[in-house]
Amino acid sequence: MKLASAPVRIAFKNVLVASDLSPDSQGALAWAQQIARRYGSKLTVTHVISPAETALIPPEYWGSSMQMIDEAAKGQLDQMNAKFESVPHEVRLEHGRLPEVISAEIEELHIDLLVLGTHGREGAARFAMGSAAEELLRGVRCPVLTIGPRANGPVCGEVAFRQILLATKFGSESLAAAAYAISLAEEFQARLTLLNVMDEEDFDLPADPQVALKSHMERLRKVVPPDADLASKPDCLVEFGNAAEQILRVAHERRADLILLGAKPTGHLVAATHVSAATIHGVIARAMCPVITVCG
Repeated sequence: MKLASAPVRIAFKNVLVASDLSPDSQGALAWAQQIARRYGSKLTVTHVISPAETALIPPEYWGSSMQMIDEAAKGQLDQMNAKFESVPHEVRLEHGRLPEVISAEIEELHIDLLVLGTHGREGAARFAMGSAAEELLRGVRCPVLTIGPRANGPVCGEVAFRQILLATKFGSESLAAAAYAISLAEEFQARLTLLNVMDEEDFDLPADPQVALKSHMERLRKVVPPDADLASKPDCLVEFGNAAEQILRVAHERRADLILLGAKPTGHLVAATHVSAATIHGVIARAMCPVITVCG
């Protein structure tokens, strides 16, 4: 794995929230607003009405039903619009499939960060917006910030990352996540912890386990370039076991304000070089802080 270079600090100029207007989305809206305020971003909040919402309604009632759905959504968006007066923003009501609409907006609006709310379930229906949101995770190219129900809100109404955890297994996709982790640690002068979770495959080598452990630790120390403007030297940890459990444990012990995971999009699900799709969802569902997934 090459060094993650972050000569220019990452700026979130355009932030997009995909909101389903449910209570689960409120945390995502709060974080998005504070990030936009911190970075001077333009904030776009989009609610997408899917064709599935009238799928069970007889055709003769489609027109009136859609009008009622639209009016209800517009009423909620109008209330939301008033809350964002402190930052440049736009509220949109769209129709179509969520992944297609949001992906198009990401390209159209040059979005630097997509924010999603989650209800914390695992398994068949993980996200507040269901399988469509899962499609977003595997398809979008910009970083995705997910806010679970256990995640704390911005402290005193402001973004203040003090402890950042980056989980990595040194694949090429981890470079992008590392660059974001370093940039955010520089921006907030946060303490950065680098974590590598080893499994059985890591020890399926002719070398002695201690040699493998030492090798992983040395690679961790090389993740951050020497010219990074960090407040302190990063902490490096190598653990063994279930990746999600170890990431969550270390995040809890370190009182992490933010977890970063690197992943690459595939045709089926988000497959990470350092964590599996199940691990990504497990961390997102149970994390006590926001999680940023960066696709390489």
